[in-house]
Amino acid sequence: MGTTSRQLLMQSVVKLLNSRLPAGISCVGADGEIRIVDTKAGKELTPGIPLTPLFVRAEKSSQDSFALTQVFAERVLAIVRGHLKELTLEGAESRIYPVLRHSSFVRKNPERWVHRQHTEQTSILYALDDAEGYRLIERDMLGDAGWTAEELHRHAISNLQQMPIPKKQQKVGPHLLTFITTADGYAASRILLSTLIDEMESSRTGDILGVAIPHPDVLVFGDLHGDSGAELLSRLAYDFASKSSMPISPLPFVWEAGELIPIVVVAHEKKGSGRQPGSQDR
Repeated sequence: MGTTSRQLLMQSVVKLLNSRLPAGISCVGADGEIRIVDTKAGKELTPGIPLTPLFVRAEKSSQDSFALTQVFAERVLAIVRGHLKELTLEGAESRIYPVLRHSSFVRKNPERWVHRQHTEQTSILYALDDAEGYRLIERDMLGDAGWTAEELHRHAISNLQQMPIPKKQQKVGPHLLTFITTADGYAASRILLSTLIDEMESSRTGDILGVAIPHPDVLVFGDLHGDSGAELLSRLAYDFASKSSMPISPLPFVWEAGELIPIVVVAHEKKGSGRQPGSQDR
């Protein structure tokens, strides 16, 4: 899909959303992303939403671009509905969950969100869940409820601990991949459960425990043997992240000494692939 085709697809998304958004709310597109703007208040309602995943799907999918645009627009509209609701944290302790985002999301507007660092690539934010989806919790909501950030974190982790952890496993050569996929939007968030990591580490038979958190709806553990395992997980993380409308990290991680460390796989012409640890994360 060339630049012109992408521009046309972006224009289609903007036109469709503007035909369905409430009065006073508009969609603008530029630089490969769209923004939802509250024209009455003169402020952005949502951060920029990247269109790259839609472009990639349109290039690879047998579905026509109109059908893909409709699906994408529905997701955006659900986000808008959440932001337009008057929400409060008071009495909502059981509906708060942690969510992961790429750290660049927070850097765009660090004063807006309640957040804490997870790794150098990823940050923890918090969501107030309701029947139609969830809304990310902003600092003013925390202040209105009289909560501290630590209280919010405790509620979120406690609720996450009560959620099921469905696992599917697949053997690829000597490597064992464990996929955690859920329909609740918090699959990737399960990486914050220390008991789950301990379980996967204790059952490991390979050289390393790899982890991929490419987007919110999937978490992958890899019981990996040798450099070919790191290469396998790297391809998988990139593929999942590139197809998501909300990518978290296209880089995989390795669990070492109680920390997640990003790994970059470097291909060698004759010797295959090797892994290079990135900077150590906190």
